[in-house]
Amino acid sequence: MTETVGAVLTRPVVDAGAARDVLRERWSIDGELRALPSERDRNFAVAVDGVDRYVLKISNATEDASFIEMQHAAMRRLSGAGVPCQLPVPTPAGQEAIGIRFGAEPPHLVRLLTWLPGRPLATVPADARPRELLEDLGRTMGRTAAALRGFDHPAARRTFQWEASQGLGVIDAHAAAVTDRRRHDLLAAWRGRLASLAEVLPRLRVSVIHNGANDHNVLVSDDRRAVSGLLDLGDAVWSVTVNELAVAAAYAALDAPDPLAVISAVRTGFERELALTADESGVVLDLVALRLCTSVALSAHQSSLAPDDPYLTVSEAPAWALLDRLDRGTGA
Repeated sequence: MTETVGAVLTRPVVDAGAARDVLRERWSIDGELRALPSERDRNFAVAVDGVDRYVLKISNATEDASFIEMQHAAMRRLSGAGVPCQLPVPTPAGQEAIGIRFGAEPPHLVRLLTWLPGRPLATVPADARPRELLEDLGRTMGRTAAALRGFDHPAARRTFQWEASQGLGVIDAHAAAVTDRRRHDLLAAWRGRLASLAEVLPRLRVSVIHNGANDHNVLVSDDRRAVSGLLDLGDAVWSVTVNELAVAAAYAALDAPDPLAVISAVRTGFERELALTADESGVVLDLVALRLCTSVALSAHQSSLAPDDPYLTVSEAPAWALLDRLDRGTGA
C-alpha cells in the first residue's frame, strides 16, 4: 500500500460524540466540538463556554508516537522563537498523546492543542491580500526555517511524498492518473523542465522544515495585515531548507492576479529572516512548480480513492491554472 493510499484509507472514523467523551474522560474538559478538515487525521475544534479554545486531533492509524513527539518538540522550539504556533495541552496526568481505540478500529493517538486566533488565508480573496500580509507570511516562514535549523529528530528523517527530493518520483508515479489531455501535456512539459532539480537539490542546505504552509494552515489577523497562526506540523520533514519558502509561495500565489509578484513578496519577507544562498535563489521558482506538480499529480490519484472528499482536491483547479501561467513564463 502506498503512503497516499494508506493516508486516505486509515483516516480515523470518529464522530463528535465519541471525541467529546475522550475529551471529558482524559482531559476533564467539557466542550462543544465541530469537525475541521484534514487529509490524514480527524480534527475537532473545541469550544468552551461558546469560545474556541482547543483543537482535538485524532491521528491517522499509521501515525507513530515518535513523530508526534517530534512535532511537539518543534512546536515548543518555534513558539520560543516567536512563531505563532499551537502548543500541546497535557492531560492532568501529564500525557501529551494517548492511544485510544474507537470501536473496531486500530488504536489512534489523540492529543489536544491550543487554539490560534485568525482566519485561514484561503478565506481572504487572492486579490485582497496586501503586500504587507504576503511579506509577513514570508517572514513567518523565514523565522520558522531559521528556528528549526539545528533542530533534529529521528522521526523527521522519513520518506514522505511531500518532501522535495521525493517530488519528481511522486509526479512520475502518478502522472498517468491525469487523464485530461491538455493537463497531461502541461504536466509532461513541467516534468522535463524540473528534471535538472535532481542534480541541484543535493547541493542545497537541509534541515527540518514545516513543509505545509498552505493557505489552510496559515491564519491571518482580522485586518488582513499579518499572520496570526501557523498550523499543523504533520508534514514536517528533513528536507531542503528553501522549500519552506517555496511551499508558502506556491499556495499564496494560487488565483493571484500577479502570481510572480506574490512569490516575490513572500520571498522578500523570508529573506529578512533567513538569507538564501546563490544555489537556493536559483531554484525558488522551480521548487514552487515542483510543489504544484506534486499537488496535481497526487490530487488526480487521491480523487480516485475518495471522490466525494473535497478537501483532497481543494487546490487542484487553481494549481493547474498557476502551472499554466508559469509555463508561459510571465505568470500573467
